[in-house]
Amino acid sequence: MEGSFLTTFANAKINLALAIQGIREDGYHELQSVMQSIVLHDIVRVRRHGETVVCRCGALSGPRNLAYMAAVEFLELCGQSEGIEIEIEKHIPIQAGLAGGSTDAAATLRLLNQLYEEPLSKKELLALASRCGADVAFCLQGGTMWATGRGERLEQLPSVPKLNLVLIKPIDGVNTREAYRQFDLGGQRGLLRKMDWEKALSGNSVQQIAELLYNDLEPASIQLVPNILEYKQSLLDSGCYGALMSGSGSSVFGIAQGEQHAMQIAEKLRKKGFKYVWVTNTI
Repeated sequence: MEGSFLTTFANAKINLALAIQGIREDGYHELQSVMQSIVLHDIVRVRRHGETVVCRCGALSGPRNLAYMAAVEFLELCGQSEGIEIEIEKHIPIQAGLAGGSTDAAATLRLLNQLYEEPLSKKELLALASRCGADVAFCLQGGTMWATGRGERLEQLPSVPKLNLVLIKPIDGVNTREAYRQFDLGGQRGLLRKMDWEKALSGNSVQQIAELLYNDLEPASIQLVPNILEYKQSLLDSGCYGALMSGSGSSVFGIAQGEQHAMQIAEKLRKKGFKYVWVTNTI
């Protein structure tokens, strides 16, 4: 049966903080992180179509796309065998530490659950999301979250005040596995305190939040893509309250002093020849 497309935004995420506690028995790293949704998004469309699952996403089309895998898992779980067509319009850069693939997978799960009239409860959908990938569960819920485990154990934090962000990405991306491998060679493990974050977020103070920005993977990813350091410095020199690499990189965000300020910084960076620059904010 042919259906019409259901459409949704798939928002990117940044990590306001990321600390690595060590390596778990399953080989993954034990994390602590403060995850935050931002306005930058892909657009995902899903409909019933044909006999098989098809995922169209430019150069990222096909079975290796996380959205494709999520759709296959969903259909199996719900005992459905009909064809599904997924179309993804990309705006979130890849290998940027912004959960581009995870958020597309989360959006696909959300739309499929809608398409089949909610066969899965919120809890079942979240469990399925965690199986698809570490950031998929967060992307399904969004907002401001304290994440532990591989990043799939989530607790609500007070909502972040609106942060105006300038987001820049070096031409080179960072492969997440490579970043962790580099970290394991000699990275310093840090520790986040949930209480500090609860206090800063409830206090609504942008400066206080900027002071808490932290990422254990930053030095490791800088070794892979040295530009990250230069990009971060550019944002700080432009008067941002704080700047940090997101996730495993290679993108870096700066917290601007307001929307006007963010636009000015972006303009300046583009003139300097920075190719990938976005002005966005937290949601």
